[in-house]
Amino acid sequence: MERDSKDEFIKALEAHYGHWEDNTSRFGNASFGRIAKELCISPSQFSKLIYGNATAGMYSRTIRNIDRLATTKELQSKRDQHREKLLALQGTMSGSSSKLKRYLAAIIALLILSVTLAILLFSSQPQETNPWADKSLHPLTPFFDRQFNADFHSPYLPASRVQDYCPCSAFEGKWSLDEPYKLPLPANRKPGIYYLARDAEVRMKCFKSDTSTLGRGRVLIAFEYLTNEIWVDTRQEPLSPTYFNKETKSFTPEFEELEFENNEHFRRVATIHSFFIDRFLIYPDSIVRKGEPVGRYATDVNEDLIKAYEINLKHVLDNVLGDLTQTNCESTRNPFCDPNDLTPGESVISFDCLYTISNENLGIGGGYPYRKGYRLEEQNYSDNLTCNCSNAYTQ
Repeated sequence: MERDSKDEFIKALEAHYGHWEDNTSRFGNASFGRIAKELCISPSQFSKLIYGNATAGMYSRTIRNIDRLATTKELQSKRDQHREKLLALQGTMSGSSSKLKRYLAAIIALLILSVTLAILLFSSQPQETNPWADKSLHPLTPFFDRQFNADFHSPYLPASRVQDYCPCSAFEGKWSLDEPYKLPLPANRKPGIYYLARDAEVRMKCFKSDTSTLGRGRVLIAFEYLTNEIWVDTRQEPLSPTYFNKETKSFTPEFEELEFENNEHFRRVATIHSFFIDRFLIYPDSIVRKGEPVGRYATDVNEDLIKAYEINLKHVLDNVLGDLTQTNCESTRNPFCDPNDLTPGESVISFDCLYTISNENLGIGGGYPYRKGYRLEEQNYSDNLTCNCSNAYTQ
């Protein structure tokens, strides 16, 4: 359970850094930023871990890194103690024979060398939460997320071009999934299979090449990395009428309030990693999203549940979730006609969508409704942009 993983994560941090001071966002004397840096993870991932929004895999990998860091620091302390003993010994043995001095110094030096080699062994082990290697982070991190003065070519617009590509230049940066959402997954042998969109890391940038229909600065391209989960209801209870009202074609309050991880009848089958390329078309009064899947794969698969509940995971990946990527999402109102209104941590773009299977209606005369929202986390360019509602869409 994620709640247990979060508690274990907090305990590991407190054991290594000190008591969690929630009011000051510190563990002992260590700030969240310092801890994230020492664990080789991004601040956004640390926030997900600390507030219970990370996956079980993210928790286990980070806890292992905390233990590895603690072991390394303990070895470093022992090495320093041996070095001090060597220096003290050299000072107190001024009258001893040179042969005895060399003998004792060699023993302590050997201890120092042994501890140093142990430190190197631990520190050289792969850091699974390193942002260049960890699959829980965005795969394009090395291309997008470096310091502005690093030796790389950023995909984002340079400051000299942001006014030329307004308003889309204001949308460039890191976005995340605003809220998790869940859906039933039909077309299985038996009922009770569900999908939970847990998390998404998104990088948006202006699509400079697409100016044929809308004009410059009106098209965003996004690279969306999603972490999803497949859950099974061990009772295999039919969706209707408990969780879905066929007459109103809407989910019941019981479904809206359902938390899989806190319900004894639900078990997680697998974690699904998906990647999308999106296009966002920016109009004065609306935003249109068009997404195309790149691929998906499963990890942390519970083979016992697969067998016990006759779940064809490959069918779910290829067909059921494949249909989910073709869902119909309506255009949404553009609340940022003036792009200067975009605010990191607050601004959200949400789309109302309808999930169906290909051209069929799931036997309910419609589809399953859900909402997918994107929250702006970090903005590439946040200084004043000269375009606004009166002139941003006349290029």
